[in-house]
Amino acid sequence: MHTKALRLVRVAVVVVLAVGGYLLFVRTPHAERQLLGNLVIHRISVHGLPAIPAVARSASPSTTSIRVLKQAAKSDPDNTGLYEAAWSSTTNANLGLGMVLQLLPDSTRARTVLSANEKQFVTKLNLSGEILTRRTAFQVPSVPQARAESYAMSSSSTKAAEGYAYAVVFQVGRAVVVEIMKSSNTTRSTSDTISITQAEHALLQRAEPSFSMLRTTTPVVASVVFGVIAVLIAAGAFFVPEWAPHALRRRRARHEAKKLENARSQYRARGRRAVRRHRAPAWRQPGRR
Repeated sequence: MHTKALRLVRVAVVVVLAVGGYLLFVRTPHAERQLLGNLVIHRISVHGLPAIPAVARSASPSTTSIRVLKQAAKSDPDNTGLYEAAWSSTTNANLGLGMVLQLLPDSTRARTVLSANEKQFVTKLNLSGEILTRRTAFQVPSVPQARAESYAMSSSSTKAAEGYAYAVVFQVGRAVVVEIMKSSNTTRSTSDTISITQAEHALLQRAEPSFSMLRTTTPVVASVVFGVIAVLIAAGAFFVPEWAPHALRRRRARHEAKKLENARSQYRARGRRAVRRHRAPAWRQPGRR
């Protein structure tokens, strides 16, 4: 193969390895868990509650009691997450909304988590400081897979009626949502719960299929240093393999020439010393008498 073609092949190999090394070691993918907030609505319209949540944060899946979610967080942490949002009234302790989003690596595990949430939050809802009496299930239009229940709510101290609690769980792809709403209205009314569920369901249908927590950072300094090194290596691959043998031969030739010159110099020096040793004394040389 022609020398120029060989050089180009070597440079191409260096470029491919450099690109692979850059993607593997310099560009760093990592999970940004706050991005889970893009899958949760952050504005509601419920009388007595603020429009935006008082709490909106990513939480560790280790805080949940659902075993499948904990296992998924260990085996595939970049695709597993938990996000909490809560709206609360500053004047009425019996009015509030809590929403929990659980993201799983796949829809199969999400269905398992959905089933666990149904048992924990729908059929056996438990709210601290409240006595709950299960009333009736209700449907959420346009969210056919949702499981929803209403509970009469009374104080654990007075047992007086305080309102209703509504629990809804549903799944969209890899995401499972738990929604619990407390209402001080002693007349059962599911309209607010249904509208919020529909809004969250519509958001997930749009955003969940393409959602990913993974983001890649590209550090500028490391990229520049890596690029300079890659260019130097590519230049070396282009020139060095052909230049190095010639340079080595020239170095050897210079070394041999120097050795030869040293040998000649030593030979001449030994000759001069031998001549001096065999030269007659000055008093015996002609004309020195």
